[in-house]
Amino acid sequence: MGKAAFGVELFQYLDANTLLEEVQLAERLGYDSVWLGDSQLLWRELYVLLGAAAVTTSRILLATGVTNPVTRHPSVTASALMTLQELSRDRAILGIGVGFTSLSIMGMPPAPRAVLRRYVEQVRALCRGETVQGERAAMHLAFGAAERCPPVVIPAAGPKMLRLAGEIGDGVILQSCPPFPGEVFQTMLEHVRAGRAAAGRGDAPFTVYHGLPAAVHRDRAVALGSVKSHVAVGLLKPRWPLSERALALQDAVRAVYTANAYEHMSAAANARFAGVIHDDVVAEFAIAGTPEECVARCRALFAAGVDEITVRLYPMAGQSRLASLEAFARDVVEPLRKE
Repeated sequence: MGKAAFGVELFQYLDANTLLEEVQLAERLGYDSVWLGDSQLLWRELYVLLGAAAVTTSRILLATGVTNPVTRHPSVTASALMTLQELSRDRAILGIGVGFTSLSIMGMPPAPRAVLRRYVEQVRALCRGETVQGERAAMHLAFGAAERCPPVVIPAAGPKMLRLAGEIGDGVILQSCPPFPGEVFQTMLEHVRAGRAAAGRGDAPFTVYHGLPAAVHRDRAVALGSVKSHVAVGLLKPRWPLSERALALQDAVRAVYTANAYEHMSAAANARFAGVIHDDVVAEFAIAGTPEECVARCRALFAAGVDEITVRLYPMAGQSRLASLEAFARDVVEPLRKE
């Protein structure tokens, strides 16, 4: 197989200096991209950290994973992106969706798809230096440059968002589907392809990312236990049929998650879900287990049409997330790249 591309999503529940150390390590270990989340009340500020990462790395792509069209005005996002492009020498990616915890924790609903579409159009135009009609006046970004406009990647799980990602995105982050390629997985890709065809963009460059919680450990139970807080999110609002085992856990998962929303996808929440989410359900939502199991799952995803696997790593067995970064690179990324 060709180069197995891997990104890593690092949610900023850790302090800023540790986050920066993780980004630098990810580059040294050979990861292709790093994605930082945008949830202002939960995690450290996205663009501050991306700016720091830009001047302390030289190769790895730097992505918003993901921002939203509500908490930041399009002019603010465009300015931040183009500044990041300058600092990073064109390594920025705009990952943007309709909003999740950044909005829900303030009691606000996700943005409608039409709002996301319009927002992406405005941000792209501003990044290119074009004039955009705002709510009260026309505006343009003084340092916009068409040749430096970053790619736009849309996270999607349901049919309508998948189609929209194909229509307006330069890539899609597949979410909330089993890691084993099968009928559901191929149906998701078909929705993306339909969106690209409808927009006349079938021949344009496009990247398929698959975002999944991940953990590799010789002790399978240790790996599975480290991703349960993230698996819980997949059980909250599934877009595709779940197994009977997973369906039976939904009410219990929602009760624990609602009571601890500020621990959204954090390592601290894994202990809360340890007795709620069974190990046999984890495999439906994560790349987690022994090195041999994780390599096999990743190999199947690449064969099914994924261009880059974006892993979301957590600490294991009392160690740091830095150790998880190293373990996944050593036990999964390197063996696949040698094939």
